[in-house]
Amino acid sequence: MSRHSVRSTFALAASLALFAALSATAEEPAPAKKSVTEQVLEILRAQGTIDDARYQDLKKQLEDEQRAAQPAPPAEEPKTEVAKTEPAKPAVPDPEGWKIYFKDTLRIERNDGWAKIHIGGMTQFDFAGISEDQALREELDESNQGTGVEFRRARLSMDGEIGENLIFKSEYDFVGGNAGFRDVWVGLQRLPYAGRALAGHFKEPMSLEEITSDRFITRMTWGVGGFRDTDDFGNGFGTSSPYNITARITGLPVWQDDGRTLVHVGYSYSHRFRDSDDVDFDPRPEVNLSDPLIDTGDIRSHGVDVFGAELSTVVGPFSAQGEFLDSLVDVKGSGHENLWGAYGYASWFLTGESRAYDPKIGAFTRTSPKHPFSIGEGTWGAWELAGRYSYVTLNDDTIRGGIESDVTAAVNWYLYGNFRIMFNYVFAHRNDVGDQNAWMTRFSLDF
Repeated sequence: MSRHSVRSTFALAASLALFAALSATAEEPAPAKKSVTEQVLEILRAQGTIDDARYQDLKKQLEDEQRAAQPAPPAEEPKTEVAKTEPAKPAVPDPEGWKIYFKDTLRIERNDGWAKIHIGGMTQFDFAGISEDQALREELDESNQGTGVEFRRARLSMDGEIGENLIFKSEYDFVGGNAGFRDVWVGLQRLPYAGRALAGHFKEPMSLEEITSDRFITRMTWGVGGFRDTDDFGNGFGTSSPYNITARITGLPVWQDDGRTLVHVGYSYSHRFRDSDDVDFDPRPEVNLSDPLIDTGDIRSHGVDVFGAELSTVVGPFSAQGEFLDSLVDVKGSGHENLWGAYGYASWFLTGESRAYDPKIGAFTRTSPKHPFSIGEGTWGAWELAGRYSYVTLNDDTIRGGIESDVTAAVNWYLYGNFRIMFNYVFAHRNDVGDQNAWMTRFSLDF
């Protein structure tokens, strides 16, 4: 190798090293321009200092060094996109739409409250065993001795409200195979001073026990009305005048703890117009399967005035109730004769419930157990002990219907608010005649 070639090689190496160092630290040029090193390589190839193969090797080495000198791009942080949603707007029910649900009864109501309809019913099935002594059997035309069953009540009903004022009720009892009327009426409510007015077939506002529904027997209200005696289908027509005018007023001098403590007082009066019609008093004992033990028979009368006084109280699980009814009978050819009766009873809920009272009607209503019957939950409903004494005399001057006193002991099992089983023992005594013993079980369902 000549001295000239050695110098050329050394100069080439020094130039490449210098330009490589400069290119490693220089900023990246714009894509349209070539780097200085690339330009030097092209000059060297053009002068013949390096051939094409050497040029390609050096160019590739330069590109690798440039790539290694460039910093790695920063890693992008993951982006979380949150969907923007509008808050859900509550659905607005159609005002003229309807809802159907069950609460004590089947209820059908329009959403705007314009119409409310309740569909329900009641079934009461009784079993009784009755025994009488010889003297009482001989006194009565028919013996009550034996056992028996009956459907005491088998009712279907519908009631409701339409608009602001119209109210109605249709209740029918199928006991005996005929759909006899119980409460069938139409009326108006929310009336100034009067409250409401009814027209149709319904109970007279007389006596706390009569006003309290058969479903639930164990503030100030008043009612007055005119009535006519009818058959079981609301029919009555003729030359006779069996019309009644009846009124009742009640008050709550004590009302505390939403009715768990209360005192109820009431008074009722009814005048029964009679001219050519007979009147008859024949109350049954506390067992409906029994025939009456006392009976006045038909009495020719100009009319009857009935007076009633009632008193009841509730103190937590304890309740007591009593009534006195006096009938002043205007007997033809004899004058006024007095027939009267009274009862009193007390009860105690062993499970802590209170007897429920509705101040709107001045009467007792459905009592619901705190813990309804459930095998799975281990709850047994409500249990009530009760006792009752009643006395009635149908004897006066010319009227000799008899005198009776009854003693009743009861255990009531409320499985649910609308279903209970009742166990009663009744001892009935007719003065100067004899005694009757009766055991009764009732299964009562209302809805």
